[in-house]
Amino acid sequence: MAKITVIGSFVMDNVVKMKSFPEAGETVLGKSIELFPGGKGANQCVSVARLGGDVEMIGMLGKDAYAEVFRRILKEEGIASLHVFSCDCATAIAQIQINEEGQNRICVVPSANHCFDFSHLNEVDEVLKNTETVILQLEMRLDVTKEIIRRAHAYGVRVLLNPAPAAPIEPEILAMVDYITPNETELSLLTDMPTQTDEEVRLAAEKLLGYGTGAVVATLGSRGAMLATKEGATLIPGYRVKAVDTVAAGDSFNGAFAVALSEGKSAEEAVRFANAMGALTVGKAGAIPSLHTRAEVEAFIAKNS
Repeated sequence: MAKITVIGSFVMDNVVKMKSFPEAGETVLGKSIELFPGGKGANQCVSVARLGGDVEMIGMLGKDAYAEVFRRILKEEGIASLHVFSCDCATAIAQIQINEEGQNRICVVPSANHCFDFSHLNEVDEVLKNTETVILQLEMRLDVTKEIIRRAHAYGVRVLLNPAPAAPIEPEILAMVDYITPNETELSLLTDMPTQTDEEVRLAAEKLLGYGTGAVVATLGSRGAMLATKEGATLIPGYRVKAVDTVAAGDSFNGAFAVALSEGKSAEEAVRFANAMGALTVGKAGAIPSLHTRAEVEAFIAKNS
């Protein structure tokens, strides 16, 4: 069994670049349009694989051309995919707008991702029991994701939850999460607290810790990430890079963080490694195409240390 199991989404990204985002009721002219394979689950899984992690992907695809693209990627990346199911729904698609600063706005149509239900979860129960870490996001059905958390916690499996796209989660579920990795917006929604400053981020993270969450890793873009545990909070600086496309930056961070933990690194060391992976990711367009290898990340760290 793989040490790291990603149960999550596949999404084909329809990416439009433009000078600035349209306001409500406004039409703007785009500069280009491209298709990139992505989805938080697939991005995180490929990130783990390219960093040398032992990983399996579990999820749902349609029976269309986009599904064939993803299955080819899984094969090329050497990712175990026995439990990537097929359904009659279309493979999920996202509409992504990117402005000239590299910031993005994303709308995801879940389609096949939401066809993964409890019957499929029961089919992969043995896989879940025998992995060391499960990585989850919120692009699949929320009720199914919560049940995965319950089972993984009961089996003693490390749960790494990337709570995106943002959705409210009950404290009793958050108490079963070992590591949660929200950005400022997601952290604010989870806690109903402001997260505009580092101090506000720290206080919101402490609220999650109060629910019983093992550790909070709040991703703060170019500022880096704040690691909060019962021992205290530490702001771990990021890297200054020119952002071309921020799509998949958070996903690559999560994959790198999981790999570092699986290798026995401390949470702080894992965040530093993940910061480097995230910084490299924003320098290249696309989701999966922007994910870097272990050698590239280590070279980047050596150059910038």
